[in-house]
Amino acid sequence: MPDNACSDEVRRFAESEQGRQFLEGIRDHLKGHTITDVEFINSDEGISTILRLSNGQCYAFNDEELYLETLREQFSGLFREIAQNNTLARKGDEHDE
Repeated sequence: MPDNACSDEVRRFAESEQGRQFLEGIRDHLKGHTITDVEFINSDEGISTILRLSNGQCYAFNDEELYLETLREQFSGLFREIAQNNTLARKGDEHDE
């Protein structure tokens, strides 16, 4: 979660002329187009979402809901199971050597 200093910095960027132009460019890029496909890819923060638009362009973004830490909290049992399976697989690989 960002601290107040980061939040203030982001707010000042968004209120600046360059920031407004940058965000308006993103809005223009997306407005009026239909999403034709959605893809999910692995990223440093978790899972990134890629929207494919009707004009052939793509828009990628990260959503807090798909951050690894959020996924770990929401699916803790699954992540424990994955970790146990990985441990068992590594032990099996050690016996094969």
